[in-house]
Amino acid sequence: MPATTRPPDGPPGPLALVDADRATELMTASTAWRSLTLTLAQLADLELLLLGVFGPVPGYAETTSRDGLRMPALVVPAEAAAGVAPGDTVALRDPEGVMIAALHVGLVRPSSESGESGESGESGESGESGETGETGARDDDADAVGPGQARLAGRVEGLRPPSHPDYPGLRPRPGELRALLRERGWFEPGGRAPWAVWADGLLHTADIARIRALTRQGKRCVVLAPVGGTDPTDPRHHLRVRALRAALDALDEPIRPTEATLAGEAIAAEATRASAAVSFYPPGPAAPPAGAETAAGRTTRPSDAQPAKALLVLVPVVPSAELAAPREPGITATSPFGAPTGDPGEPDRLAELVTLRAHVAEFYGLGGSITGPALGAPGRDELAALLAAGRPIPAELTPPGVAAQLARAYPPRRARGFTVLFTGLSGSGKSTLAALLVVRLLERGDRHVTLLDDDVVRTQLSRGLGFSRADREAGVTRIGFVAAEVAAAGGIAVCAPTAPHAAARARTRELVGSSGAGFVLVHVSTPLEVCENRDREGLYARARAGLIPEFTGVSAPYEEPTDADVTVDTARVTPDAAVDAVLAYLRTEGWLPA
Repeated sequence: MPATTRPPDGPPGPLALVDADRATELMTASTAWRSLTLTLAQLADLELLLLGVFGPVPGYAETTSRDGLRMPALVVPAEAAAGVAPGDTVALRDPEGVMIAALHVGLVRPSSESGESGESGESGESGESGETGETGARDDDADAVGPGQARLAGRVEGLRPPSHPDYPGLRPRPGELRALLRERGWFEPGGRAPWAVWADGLLHTADIARIRALTRQGKRCVVLAPVGGTDPTDPRHHLRVRALRAALDALDEPIRPTEATLAGEAIAAEATRASAAVSFYPPGPAAPPAGAETAAGRTTRPSDAQPAKALLVLVPVVPSAELAAPREPGITATSPFGAPTGDPGEPDRLAELVTLRAHVAEFYGLGGSITGPALGAPGRDELAALLAAGRPIPAELTPPGVAAQLARAYPPRRARGFTVLFTGLSGSGKSTLAALLVVRLLERGDRHVTLLDDDVVRTQLSRGLGFSRADREAGVTRIGFVAAEVAAAGGIAVCAPTAPHAAARARTRELVGSSGAGFVLVHVSTPLEVCENRDREGLYARARAGLIPEFTGVSAPYEEPTDADVTVDTARVTPDAAVDAVLAYLRTEGWLPA
């Protein structure tokens, strides 16, 4: 049976997992159940449920919001939930197919595109989830279910926690964190609990000044870094962790003159809620040293050592871009125990994010919860511009250790990889221009260059794909994936698909740019009649005869780019002149040395 995670008069205990016999029983029975593969973000929600953050009996509630706290919702594609009904049991698995938990379904709610709820299950009565559909709950459950989706609710039995191969020593569970705080002497009899400083992004000089201001007031700080939904093989995740540790190391450095101003930001008085008192938590064992195995079977590593003046804890909460963005003066970041403060017109979404973080901080045994960057912290665009130009990041903006990590990960543009994607009708000349551009780049001899031409790719990477919209988008996605990998490794990918759809081109731009690599879209705008006259393979003639369905420019549309970086018309300029225009753009934007 599941263990109780939070006694009424004590702190949270271990994860709510079934015993070995029950786990074997569930795994054996699961061969006859429907299985759902959870996304990394959904696995983070499930981990919070198993930790007991939302109640001692883990489960997906029938109502998605309670007292301003957004509850985890299991929303899946409608086809994945087809045939699932209340009373069924579903196996919840990670992307590797490992069964993490069993969901005893109490409610199935499909999308209500027609305005009707379409809800399966009894409303207003307690279901297996242990939650009730009380009329006082906020009536926004439909917001969680979009078109083509369904939401499942019910009680959960956990078999094992989600696997985290990265930074085990930085992932203490609530009880382990309290043990570590007691070992450090950060819990004082009758005193207040340490403060939580949330880092949805990075910590910069202004953030460090704010932490110093708290410590001067006698407060201790635990930096909670949301890492839910992050891929442990994603280099950006590891960069963020290294940068956060470098920022906390700056606490041991001398105070900079600029911090006198930065630390002037108002910090609210400490929360007074009784449950924050240290007396709430009974004594517990000391935290294990690095290299020792924890009670949960996880082993810490020497690389997980913590700084002396603050703690860094990775928590299974999905990071928020809104809370990582710089905030305007006058909006306070301090929110003790789920009471969002600041602009009365703050959007519901932001208020929910702040409330969730305050709730999780309290569950971990911490006091006031500070969310969002400190006033004066730089924005992402400001840092990106400095890095792209190869200029140093001033210490007034970010600690030198953080700047060094960022500079190593994001060298100047002239040293980064990039992708050039030519798009245009068949016969527009994009393959000719792509090949000529590759020759010009190879003549430079300073970078690895890869050519991904549509005609060649169709014989290998996209073999079997036709000309339908779905097949064309799949082909562009495959090319974009390979190009992103080449560019992320510092190489240059030159691509020449037709890429007739704006959405597929936008996804490729985002995919390539997510690693810091460059993306240049070149629209080869040669008119249709010119392209058709050039047709050496007879494709246009066959398409007009109805032999090739959904052929771009004839029986399927070409969505002309509105976001092209370079536009060339090979009916008006020579191939050499067109490629010169592309090279000039690359030099102007800093992707190639001038």
